[in-house]
Amino acid sequence: MSDVRVEAAPRRAAGFIGLATASFLGCIDLTIVSTALPAITRELRTTIGASQLVLSGFLTALAMLMVTAGRLGDRYGRRPMLLAGLVVFVAASVGAALAPSIGWLILARFVQGAACSVLYTGTSTLVEHLFPEGERGRAVGWLYAVNGVGLAIGPVLGGLLVPVLGWGSVFWINVPFGIAAIALIVAAVPSPPPSSGIGVDVAGQIALAGTVAGAVAFVSLPETLGWRSAGVYVAATVAVVGAAALIGIERRASHPLLRIDLFEQPRFRAALLSDFFLAAFYASALLVLPPYLGDRHDLGEPAVGASLLLVSGTMAVTSPRVGRWVDRVGPVGPLRYGFAALTVTAGTVLIGAGTGSLAVLLIGFVFFGLGWALILAPATLAALSAVPSAESGFAIGASWTFHNLGGALGAAVAAALYTVSPDEGRGLACVGVLLLVAAVVALGANVAIGRTRGESVGAA
Repeated sequence: MSDVRVEAAPRRAAGFIGLATASFLGCIDLTIVSTALPAITRELRTTIGASQLVLSGFLTALAMLMVTAGRLGDRYGRRPMLLAGLVVFVAASVGAALAPSIGWLILARFVQGAACSVLYTGTSTLVEHLFPEGERGRAVGWLYAVNGVGLAIGPVLGGLLVPVLGWGSVFWINVPFGIAAIALIVAAVPSPPPSSGIGVDVAGQIALAGTVAGAVAFVSLPETLGWRSAGVYVAATVAVVGAAALIGIERRASHPLLRIDLFEQPRFRAALLSDFFLAAFYASALLVLPPYLGDRHDLGEPAVGASLLLVSGTMAVTSPRVGRWVDRVGPVGPLRYGFAALTVTAGTVLIGAGTGSLAVLLIGFVFFGLGWALILAPATLAALSAVPSAESGFAIGASWTFHNLGGALGAAVAAALYTVSPDEGRGLACVGVLLLVAAVVALGANVAIGRTRGESVGAA
């Protein structure tokens, strides 16, 4: 018996490395392009308003498809879906690296985002299946830590790669790691049988996709077409009609994509707002800070990456301690302190924009990393604790859907605000106001949710 366990442990380790690599690639790919966007804008001869779609297109696909990806995994098996997602992700990375135009690159990034929806939903459930019951919590915790590092280190790694190998390198790096993840998963991760025969809510998926696409287009198009253009009116109409149709469809569906009744719970809404505004905050900040540091403070990509290391380094150091804190007190306290830290960050952005002080911005980067660490995992845990355990899959899917929608909308609005003035300081100040609003609204939502009687570890 001991020999079997000895053999099983290396196999589990190899499987976990494969799954963690897949999840890490999905997370790092979300933020690594931030330091490459100035080079993309310059070399593809486009505007920051167009190049921000490289980021928001990825997030839009995630927001559209996250819940559906989870349902498809339930129906057809997590491992086959994950492997298919990895193959598509690697192929789309090659397409992005070779993109001859901004339109081609945006399309490749959308496909990457669609594939990443499978990576995000498949890895966590397969990690749980890979480990025995007593080790699952720790394994999932390590997976979330890897995800957090991937999100935070992306801008730093991009700052190192782009000056040496060009902007395409931020996509080429996915290829060897993606192939390695496929090999490890095939060799070491078992394939659990499908857990559900329930079909996909096609009507709900179409309505959700239309709502998300319309909302993102509504905030993206005015930068190039103007607020009075027909395209903007059409996008607004699609978003509103899609949202109304989505609510009606989901209330009547026998197996809805989204459980509308759960959105009536204040704790669940606060958790989703936390996810939404966290992503809106970091997507906005990471979109405008690299070009601002380059234009206003004459920093090259390596120096920009080194500056952003204050964000990722603080997050990496803080995240394990946050996990232990959440185990003791639940997610609400960390969420409140996290958005308080992001409020401070927004304040330093406003001060730095007004005074031109790089030192003030760098101080804000430390609070940025601290707030990010205090919110990322606790927001998901708050969503999980607010719904019945049978709805945990929906809670994760909904939290990531709102997370990615917030990032897509935040990036689009930030791009429009940053380019509203030719003066970089004024543009950054406008984005600073957006960051402040996001942090304060989310902080208020979490303060309004009082601690309930009998709250235990993990309760919201």
